[in-house]
Amino acid sequence: MAKVIGLPKTCAALMLVATGVPGGVAWADMQSLDDGELSRIQGQSGITLEMDLQLSADRVSYYDDGRGAHLEGLKVGSSENPGQGAFHRTRIDIGADASLNLDYLVEDRRVEFSDIRLAGAPGVSMGGIFFDHSLQGILSIRGGGGVGGSGYTFDSAYTMTGGRLGYRTNGNSVFLDDITMNVEALGITLEQVGDTLELISENVTGNWKVGAIRFSNDPLIYGRATDASGAPLASYGGLEGDYRISSRTGIKAGGREGQGLRIDNETTIHSANFLYLDDGNALALRDITGEYQIHDLRIDVTNDNQRRPALGLTLGGLEGALAVGSVEVGASGQSFGSVNLAFAFEDRAFNGRNYTNAVYLQGGGHQDAGAQGLRLAAEWSLSNADLSYTDNGNRVIVSGLQSWGQGDLTVNVTRNEIRNGTRFYDGLRIGFEDLSAGYRINGLRVGDENAPLQGGTELLLALGFYPAYEFDMDGHITLGAGGASGEGLTINSDIHVRNGKAAVVAAPYDEGAGEVPQKGLWLTEMTYDGHVRNMTVDVTEEGLAMATEEAWGTMDVGNVRVGTSDDGASFGRLRMQSYEKDSSALIRPGGAGDVCVGGSGSSAAACGASGGTWETRGDEGVSIAMAKVLAPAASDDKKNALLWETNRSVDGQGRPVNGSGTAILLNDIHTSDGGDFDGDGQDDNTYGIRTDLAVDVYPTRVIRTVDGVKRVENPLGFAVQAQSSFKELSINNIDMIHPVGGAQTAVYGAVLQNVDIRANLTATPIP
Repeated sequence: MAKVIGLPKTCAALMLVATGVPGGVAWADMQSLDDGELSRIQGQSGITLEMDLQLSADRVSYYDDGRGAHLEGLKVGSSENPGQGAFHRTRIDIGADASLNLDYLVEDRRVEFSDIRLAGAPGVSMGGIFFDHSLQGILSIRGGGGVGGSGYTFDSAYTMTGGRLGYRTNGNSVFLDDITMNVEALGITLEQVGDTLELISENVTGNWKVGAIRFSNDPLIYGRATDASGAPLASYGGLEGDYRISSRTGIKAGGREGQGLRIDNETTIHSANFLYLDDGNALALRDITGEYQIHDLRIDVTNDNQRRPALGLTLGGLEGALAVGSVEVGASGQSFGSVNLAFAFEDRAFNGRNYTNAVYLQGGGHQDAGAQGLRLAAEWSLSNADLSYTDNGNRVIVSGLQSWGQGDLTVNVTRNEIRNGTRFYDGLRIGFEDLSAGYRINGLRVGDENAPLQGGTELLLALGFYPAYEFDMDGHITLGAGGASGEGLTINSDIHVRNGKAAVVAAPYDEGAGEVPQKGLWLTEMTYDGHVRNMTVDVTEEGLAMATEEAWGTMDVGNVRVGTSDDGASFGRLRMQSYEKDSSALIRPGGAGDVCVGGSGSSAAACGASGGTWETRGDEGVSIAMAKVLAPAASDDKKNALLWETNRSVDGQGRPVNGSGTAILLNDIHTSDGGDFDGDGQDDNTYGIRTDLAVDVYPTRVIRTVDGVKRVENPLGFAVQAQSSFKELSINNIDMIHPVGGAQTAVYGAVLQNVDIRANLTATPIP
């Protein structure tokens, strides 16, 4: 129990608020001071209070319409010396303008609670949180708000050092380590305007740094940066940034259902920078500006749509815009270019169903991970967004992005083990359960928002981006600490997709006359089962590097359709299996640079002499180097194969039955270096299929005929320079499959060697 010195309760409360102690300390006993404690109080021009604070509470509860949310195992004390108090010193002074001035110092304080629980959900919790810090700062409070004499005005500035902020479930933890922060907020006003408590911050500036994001799977290590041997815990990398913002926040009583809170907010980002650091190499978002508005955010202790107890956050709307002046990576700080995003989340209907924006927080996480974890029953409705990318002053806009979905996300910190029959990995596990979602884009606009819609996103299919995609999904992505070497990320995932509809090429869904079904080339009635093991992600001196130890998956497409996704003509069934080992990719800034299109030559003169066009695409852009190593078959699930099936029989509902038609199967496709060069008795397989993509936005030479006259034009386009090569690609067997006769091998062993394909592709608008 905390000991609060024998001052009036208002003074004690102000001191505790100034030092950031949670409101639960209001239950602390008032005790008489002994001579030693009295000697630490000074009176002179103000009052100086010193104390070692140690506080504990079994439970702190919040009730809303009779439903409770409980913080359990609350403790405040020393972070370095458990069982001891955290040192606090507060100097209290009254200024000439009747302001209350607090100068405070907090050393080595930990605030923690072991569980967050909801009434009505016994046996599970959201996990525990701890926050270590030392603080030094000032707080000045004076009467008078921004509108009139009522209310208060605050000036605040503080420095935080030695910070740790962690989340723990079932003995495993992820935490931000070595946090430092400097914040200055002057002239903040707080007052009641009608039935709204209004908080206005005209100018808040700050900078912050996270030395490392660490992971621990040892229940005996809690909130420490080192393991039992004294070695540093594995790190995801570090973060740092700075900002200058202003905001206006309104708080009202009343949730979506009776009691609760309503929050409205407007925030302007005047300037900001954000960096992710991996072994000293930075991925940097610089010169960030923007603004956003939150409308009618309600907070309730309630039930979700499945009647499960939850802390509900339901949103009326969210809209805003964000601009990133430069995206930089690597040692040289070279830029990809700039990015802009405008977005609006609001209620609307997709595919005949109404969607809203809400998150319902629940305890438990994945059912096999243990009693602690977090479950988010989520629903979202992105009614419209435009994402633009600018490369050397040339701009391309992904226009009319819409997204919708509903389902459960689970969050657990897990360790490498099989638990209750489920395979877990070291790291932060984000799970998907019965997630039904989709997205679509209207097309590309090149130049500005008024440019005509055009295609071109099919050029990004190599990166797994579809212009439209709907699916049901289960599975997980686990983010582990540590990359290929040192800091970074290690990713393990298992994803299962059902009822998929993916557009390979799609026309706009709205060309200005209202929404229509998108036409194109579709992969429908699709299932996908994909697995990734030990994929590392690192920021290096060159760029963003990814390496995958092993990945395999099967995509089974019930119908490849031309037209709409529901009733377009079908090419039949397509099943694609993939199996890769030791594949890699490097994403770096730069683009194609100088390019000779339609000819050859390393200079403008040589290119022109060969009949080509010399293009100087600049020093920004995106370059991607991929090496896909196709491994020989290891099992029926782990292999590279392609099956095309037609003439299937149908069931009683008129649906084609897979496996009932005629098919051709290309089986056990794999790459090779063409020989055993390391002497292990097997052909080496390190080269794989290497693909280099250089993506730029650039004016492209186009010749077209208008009224019988040829014109040379230079429309702005989405340009991709590509080169793919491999040393050897083998197909073990090609089978012809008949529903009566079964499979018959038509070709044993087909081999392609030393293939090199180069192309320059540009997507430009068609007038």
